[in-house]
Amino acid sequence: MNRPDPALPPLPALPEAQAVPLLARSQRRGLGRQLTRAAVASAGVALAVAGLVLNLSLHAWSRVALQEDARAQARMAADNTAAALMFADVNAASETLASLRAAPAVAEALLYTPDGRLFASYRRDATAGGAGMLVEAPVEFKQRVVGRIVLRVSLTPLHERALTFALLTAGSALLALAIAYLRVRRVRRAIDHTEARLDQLAYFDPVTGLYNRHAANEHLRAMVDRASARGKGFMLMLLDLDDFKLINDTLGHVVGDEVLRLLAERLQRGLRRNDLVFRFGGDEFIVVCEQHGDDEALGLLGRAALACLDAPLQAGGQEIHARGSVGLARFPADADSAEGLLRAADTAMYAAKASGKNTFAVFSRSMNEAASSQLQLDAELRRAIRGDELLLHYQPIVDLRQGRVVGTEALVRWQHPERGLLMPAAFIDMAERTGLVSDLGAWVLQAAARQQAAWREAGLGQLFIAVNASGRQFKRKLLEQQVADALASSGADPGRLQIEITEHTLVEDVAANVGTLAALRARGVQIAIDDFGTGLSSLAYLKRLPIDKLKIDRSFVRDLPDAAEDGAIVEAIVSLAHALGLQVVAEGVETEGQQAWLMQRGVAHAQGYLFSRPVPPEQIPEAIAAVATRWGQQDSAGFASRI
Repeated sequence: MNRPDPALPPLPALPEAQAVPLLARSQRRGLGRQLTRAAVASAGVALAVAGLVLNLSLHAWSRVALQEDARAQARMAADNTAAALMFADVNAASETLASLRAAPAVAEALLYTPDGRLFASYRRDATAGGAGMLVEAPVEFKQRVVGRIVLRVSLTPLHERALTFALLTAGSALLALAIAYLRVRRVRRAIDHTEARLDQLAYFDPVTGLYNRHAANEHLRAMVDRASARGKGFMLMLLDLDDFKLINDTLGHVVGDEVLRLLAERLQRGLRRNDLVFRFGGDEFIVVCEQHGDDEALGLLGRAALACLDAPLQAGGQEIHARGSVGLARFPADADSAEGLLRAADTAMYAAKASGKNTFAVFSRSMNEAASSQLQLDAELRRAIRGDELLLHYQPIVDLRQGRVVGTEALVRWQHPERGLLMPAAFIDMAERTGLVSDLGAWVLQAAARQQAAWREAGLGQLFIAVNASGRQFKRKLLEQQVADALASSGADPGRLQIEITEHTLVEDVAANVGTLAALRARGVQIAIDDFGTGLSSLAYLKRLPIDKLKIDRSFVRDLPDAAEDGAIVEAIVSLAHALGLQVVAEGVETEGQQAWLMQRGVAHAQGYLFSRPVPPEQIPEAIAAVATRWGQQDSAGFASRI
């Protein structure tokens, strides 16, 4: 039985404040009607064709049967009138022909002599004759033809029977068609229900009950067409939650879905009645406002959206403070199509994130130019990784107790063919956003490993090289294989390769990252936590991490020895590291006062401009000699010449 399933939930009712999007519902909801019409029409055509074929076949068969019957009547009449014709007995011949009145189809009978003269006749009534079917038979007497008889058979009874049968057939067909229509209507109800469910899946978000991305795209295209025809514009807002992944990762997706649902309700209540809210996907919402506003109206819309995030949300028994970045754009001022308008709002939203998050930005042409510039930079960086435009500079890491260089940190540079030598700040953020940083990290590992092998051959085998690893390499499970490939292809000493991971990257997925770090340690690679003190990691994790060093962030070293608060933090880090058996490296050392203070607190290693800026690999021997000279090592010149 094709009945709607009562267990299926009904379509979500739109809130009173929720406007209805301009969806092509007449096109989407006509499937049941189309199938009903098609089924009934097909059945009608089938019955009509069958009835027509049946009636025509029956009519043809009846005509043949009537003709055969008339021929038999003609032969019998010829046999019975042969004697009367031979003896010229007209009365007897007429009486014999009159006996044909028993055959209702015979309208007229004519008896002719051999010379064609009418000898006798019979006519059923005065109106008989005229058109009809003629049947002729010879009159024989003792095997000699003595005349001929002609019967005129009326087709009217045949036509009347055919018409009666056609009417019966049509009536039966109509009755069958009515029964079929009733059956199809039952099927149509099931189709309508299924269609409504498909409509819900296609156009509604199951988490928030809002219209979804598909509905948003269709509505925006309709809005663009209508606005173009009327010469009026509208506004579009894109809201993206900041750091929503942390909610899902720490509290679970169930709580994350609850946050999205609560936020959807707030947006519907907090915005104007005709502002249409969609869940565009993931943690993104868009709002379409039919008003064509100026910058002030856009600002009001953006502030209204952010106001919905001010109060904390109660989800999963916890108080959650959600934050978001908002991008705003206008049609047709900022784009001439639905797709272009979405890109404009997306560009503005990323501008809001870049300016510190939890704010809004209005699209401008300069943003578009900046986005185009980023796309071009991305393409050029991809080419640079494949080509020979990238290079590494190395900053020495000094042992403060012995006054000698023990290692270097590899820092990537880009020798751009048009813009000259670019520092990492010019392209690393873009590489992080696009995911290209994983390929860049693989290139750095290969180049650093080759350099370590080259230094070993040149007599500098005691130097280790520290390489920064990105969070993308950890998340995509690439780092371990990239390190293995770099070591295998270069022949570098794994004990002289050090991987540095930031504290922020480490805490994103501690369990998975610990496994990767343990695998690297098993290969003999050193592990250091970079920028220590700036992240949010728990000290409970620190004791079980497979690491060798902590690198104190330069922000704590910059104001030493005068800043008491920074000094206390550094002393705490040093004490913690020593208790765990870890080495400590101070970054950003630029003054002798900083160096002396760090040495007094037991900091073993340091790097910074006091010792050397990052330099090309061929200048490392000079940097080593300069460090040796600072500590008063008189053989520094000879050491430099040997290397």
